[in-house]
Amino acid sequence: MSPIDIALLVLYMLGLVYMGFRLSRNIDSQEDYFIGGRSVATLPIALSIAATTVSANGFIGGPGWAYDSGLIAFMLNFSIPLVLAVALSVFLPFFYNLKVTSIYEYIELRLGGISRLLAVVGFVLSNIIQVGSFLFIPALIIQKFTGWSLTTVVPIVVTVSILYTLLGGIKAVIWTDAIQMVVLWGGLLATIGIILANLDVGFFEAMGQAKAEGKLDALDFSLDLQLENGVWVALIGGFFLWLKYYATDQTQTQRMLAAKSVTEVKRSICISGFVMNIMFFVFMIVGVLLYIAYDGKEFANSNNVMITFIAGQIPVGVLGLLMAGIFAAAMSSIDSVLNSVTTVFVKDIYEKFITKGEEASLRVSMIFTFLFGMLLIVFTLLAFGGTSASILKVVGSYLSYFSGSILAMFLLAMLTKRATDKGVAIGFVLGIALTAYIGKMGIVNWLWNYPIGCALTLLIGYLASLLFKKQKVNYEEFTLIGQRAKLLSEGADKDENGVSILPGTMDKYSYVLIGFFVVQTIILALIQL
Repeated sequence: MSPIDIALLVLYMLGLVYMGFRLSRNIDSQEDYFIGGRSVATLPIALSIAATTVSANGFIGGPGWAYDSGLIAFMLNFSIPLVLAVALSVFLPFFYNLKVTSIYEYIELRLGGISRLLAVVGFVLSNIIQVGSFLFIPALIIQKFTGWSLTTVVPIVVTVSILYTLLGGIKAVIWTDAIQMVVLWGGLLATIGIILANLDVGFFEAMGQAKAEGKLDALDFSLDLQLENGVWVALIGGFFLWLKYYATDQTQTQRMLAAKSVTEVKRSICISGFVMNIMFFVFMIVGVLLYIAYDGKEFANSNNVMITFIAGQIPVGVLGLLMAGIFAAAMSSIDSVLNSVTTVFVKDIYEKFITKGEEASLRVSMIFTFLFGMLLIVFTLLAFGGTSASILKVVGSYLSYFSGSILAMFLLAMLTKRATDKGVAIGFVLGIALTAYIGKMGIVNWLWNYPIGCALTLLIGYLASLLFKKQKVNYEEFTLIGQRAKLLSEGADKDENGVSILPGTMDKYSYVLIGFFVVQTIILALIQL
């Protein structure tokens, strides 16, 4: 990298830290630090949700995956609009009405301490695995251009994320994510422009060549259970994957709980659905174009497709901006996980077992943010240094063994009165064990592990609950049907804007996302014709 590129990257990082410093002036309490005093506006939350999902994995791993597989790689995100329609209609109003800071607080209120602890452990493990991959991608790139070792690059990336997250809390996370999404779009558009400028053919002729190679075939209706990203595994397996993430993962729900109202939450989710899937589709187009540009050259590691392009085609100055875009994608995911894991640890472990219900100080919360940042550095260096597969697939397969069981725990709590703490805990543990066993057998694609794990945990958890005495719980508030009935009886089913806050109610935002899903499917079908 030239001094100009390095200077641009350094200025960008310093700008993020400065923003965290500015926002720190408005943080006076733990509530401000974790959920922004429930005062954050729609658009920054929407962009933050999208930025957290996209990450550097999408920017680098996405085109690499499409280079190998074509547009069928897009099918990993195929079900996201449907999932978001369910999340904003059912789950998010339910949790928002409870006024919890950590959604795992709800698990103890409805089920008990054992289930809550298991859910927290599952959340922390899944996010440490996931965020390690977010660090690995930009570290690979900086290592490529500077020659620095991973042991130098990874701490630099995490330290910047820690600084502005420590200073500004969830507001810094959301606002820097929003800015980083804009930067990422800029880097993405610059990439497309440079690829097209260096192609010997025009865009549509390149797409014609890609079609002849089968790279534009996204919809495969085969019933083969081992098929990667076929329509059925993407629709069903992907639905459970993303439902767990958007509806029952603190990383995403925390920024939604920071919104001013349920209306703001719904708008944010709706906007983010469009931003995410459009951007991911563009990532796929980049990969297809690179396949034409490189004449289908084989790469030992699919992550190297974009890295090779950046090294050989990006001019001085633009390289620095593109590096800023890659770091933007990485840090938008790192900061979110740092803040949410800290929230869960403080609310669900520290305050429960250490202070025995007494609220932790702001200083303690910040200390834990720093400590988790250090843990991320260690995990990344140990776990991801030798992978040669697309980082997207590696991470997804790791998470698939227990994510379905976490979702099932919430479903048992929300949808049934019979689920008990011990019964659900038994279902959770056995569900994970059986899912891992089935996954290791290799008879189904890894995406099927999500619905399989959810179904096993639902069945075992419910049956095991019948062995224990029914718990004394306020079902009127802590089940979906109960909360609906309570709000209706109190005449409190709408917010000040006249928008329904009843969980389980479809509205215009849900229908818009369903319509987007239909349009997206039609476009994929037309491209494939």
